[in-house]
Amino acid sequence: MDKQDKGQEQFDFHSFGLKGKAVFFCLFSIALMFLDHRTDFLRYPKYYLEEISHPLSLIAESPSRALNRLQDWYTEKEILLQRIETLEEKELYLAYETQQMAALTAENRRLRLLLQSSSKLEHSTIIAELININSDPYRHIVMLNQGASQGVEENLPVLNNLGIVGQTISVSPSSSKVILLTDPHHSLPIEVNRNGIRGIANGNGKLNEIEISNIAFDDDVKVGDLLVTSGLDERFPQGYPVAIIKTITVDSTGYFAKIIATPTAKLDRIREVLILSNGGENELD
Repeated sequence: MDKQDKGQEQFDFHSFGLKGKAVFFCLFSIALMFLDHRTDFLRYPKYYLEEISHPLSLIAESPSRALNRLQDWYTEKEILLQRIETLEEKELYLAYETQQMAALTAENRRLRLLLQSSSKLEHSTIIAELININSDPYRHIVMLNQGASQGVEENLPVLNNLGIVGQTISVSPSSSKVILLTDPHHSLPIEVNRNGIRGIANGNGKLNEIEISNIAFDDDVKVGDLLVTSGLDERFPQGYPVAIIKTITVDSTGYFAKIIATPTAKLDRIREVLILSNGGENELD
């Protein structure tokens, strides 16, 4: 009985002690808040307590900060990837636009040169654009986008701002075919611009050269001489540039010169040409 009473008393003591402690700490807290609000008594203790608790708060907040930084990094990465993709698309578009502008600028330049050449000609002209090339490697024939509806006829001279290109050989209502002066079946009377020596320019199937015949080896002809149309065929007007002499050798007979010349019209690059609409009406040589 004594033991039970002693235990009961001990239990009541501990129970009372916990309640007392709670009441004590509540009163103590109220007292501290009062002192903090009314006086500066707790200023220094608070200062040092905050200094001690600051590292602990940093440690406690570090996981959430790390998580926030990771989320920010991932979000920024996604945004940057989207921006990079957008910029790459814009770069491709701008590159395409630049190429288009370069092509249009080159085309305008060629057209201006053609118009300048046309204004200097004594004949009426038709501007045409190359739209097709003959697939036969042994023939140099191209198709233009101007035909009978625009006044194009057969056997009309065709040239660009640099010189003679060839002549029309067939015409449809909306297109025409042109045989280039380098075609093996094309011949053209020419003369040396420097002294008037005459010869025949023959195509040899190579787009960057023609052969000149009927000129004696001892005639006054030099490498670099400009060859122009002689006008003797009554088809090509006189004085239009044809080619520049590249090499001069003697042929197998020993009497005539074997002359190779380079066309001035740069036939591997032609896009726009001029058709002289009042050329002669003789048949193709």
